[in-house]
Amino acid sequence: MRRSMALLPVAAACAALACSSGGGGTPSADVVADTTPDTTPDATPDAPADAPAEAVFPPRALPFEFSRPAEGDAPTPAQVTEFTKKVTGLWKKIDWFRWVLRTGMGVDASTGKDDFLAWYNDATAVKQGDTVTFESRGHEHNMWIPGSMVLSEAVNGYLLTGDWTIGKLAEQYCKGLTAVVKGFVWDENDPAPFLMARAIFPMDQAFTLDAERWKDDGRKKAVTYGKSKTPDDTSWNARTFPWPHNPTWGDMWVTSMRSKDDVRAIVRTTTGLPYVVADARDEFVRAACKETLDTMVGFNKDIVDHGYYIRTKDKNGVAYAFDDQDLGSYVKYVDFDERNECSARLASDLIAYGVRRTNDCGTGFGSSYDAIAAIRHHYNYPILWDYHMAALGNALVHGQTADARPLLEGLAMRLDSYMHPSKDEPGPKAHKWNREMAVLLVQAASMGLPLQGHEVAHLQKHWTRAAEQLAAWPHWDLWAASVPDGEYGLRPGDTDDGIPVEAVTLFVEYCNSPFKNPSGVPFVDCDVVRDPAKW
Repeated sequence: MRRSMALLPVAAACAALACSSGGGGTPSADVVADTTPDTTPDATPDAPADAPAEAVFPPRALPFEFSRPAEGDAPTPAQVTEFTKKVTGLWKKIDWFRWVLRTGMGVDASTGKDDFLAWYNDATAVKQGDTVTFESRGHEHNMWIPGSMVLSEAVNGYLLTGDWTIGKLAEQYCKGLTAVVKGFVWDENDPAPFLMARAIFPMDQAFTLDAERWKDDGRKKAVTYGKSKTPDDTSWNARTFPWPHNPTWGDMWVTSMRSKDDVRAIVRTTTGLPYVVADARDEFVRAACKETLDTMVGFNKDIVDHGYYIRTKDKNGVAYAFDDQDLGSYVKYVDFDERNECSARLASDLIAYGVRRTNDCGTGFGSSYDAIAAIRHHYNYPILWDYHMAALGNALVHGQTADARPLLEGLAMRLDSYMHPSKDEPGPKAHKWNREMAVLLVQAASMGLPLQGHEVAHLQKHWTRAAEQLAAWPHWDLWAASVPDGEYGLRPGDTDDGIPVEAVTLFVEYCNSPFKNPSGVPFVDCDVVRDPAKW
């Protein structure tokens, strides 16, 4: 089970690291200065000097120029297209978007209850005859890390291509993210309806993937949760217990204590929701994702309004803040350095209220928390970089240019430090570091970071390897007559050098991004990506 870890004693570590307060890093001279607002709930920062007279929401372009020095050789256009067709050829061969639809777990509309799909990690497929049963077998601590990536790919892939299957996946995963909030409502009178569970475990079901609802071929599918419905009262970072009278799904179970582990991925993905609400061709997609966006606004308002704590509920439905450890707090270390976790606070500010209410985050890079968290445990790295991108992306979406520009400069600084690490940087010692960098580079490019030639070579190397590895996996269609009865893993296993399966279509996020930076080295042919006929 992956999870964030408690930090080293911060007072001692800050003394050793010579921590300081103030804006993160040193932005370049042409970064527009921002005015730090009062931190009271009603404070609103001054409008940035370079804001347009009439802002367009959601915005359709990066609102300023930003470039980086050249480093490494750029591939030729023909090489970029060849690489793109190799990766998209994999998407077509394995029918990735349809595969995610078929293997997702949640609630089917045939039950008469609200439907959704999500990426349950701790699950196994059991084939018996013409039916495949998907069994949840764990308490699902971090399902919305890969799930958030899939949601972003579904939303952006749908907007880019207009494909019905991808749109159905966007609808179902929007509903899935909404479900971990709706499913955590105690009853009709719950005073805290926007808190988020780690996972929900509703009723068992059996149904067909029919032509009318799924545009599929009638294959038989079942979903069961019984092996996840076991109590856990002692884990340090989660609890699992019965949830007897949820207004949406009735008698079910939940895992509580939603933490920064998943929220960092969720708030980054929330950047894209205003676009699907504005641009969806199909009302069924727009309606589902509008509810998700509204739910994420409510969830983040609860964080901001309760002092930047991710609250949870006990087994009796009573809300509380678990402030004895840092996994649910954005302010535990702010007294040591006001830059600590500033990007996390800013991301929630922007989603909830559209403006910054916390202190000025500067570049979002270089705080004492940056250094200490990464030393303590590798899993804190993605928490750091996802919140950084979430703050930047949501600042761009909400037209907060004075916050966004230094954050983009800080993201460049962060990537430079990761791609050219010092001997004391602990991250590169992890066996999956290089593939993590490949994914991060594409995500950062979607947020306006212009990539350099050596970075493009890095990500292309690892996506090429993934295309080779994933094409060889034999179980993409568990219903096939060639697959014998038995138990199977739902997904191909991770490797150190290939992109994980949940991230393999991430190019759709970049190609659909309004913040693509024209000064970057091209790494993918978006004309190919946006046209499934060219895959």
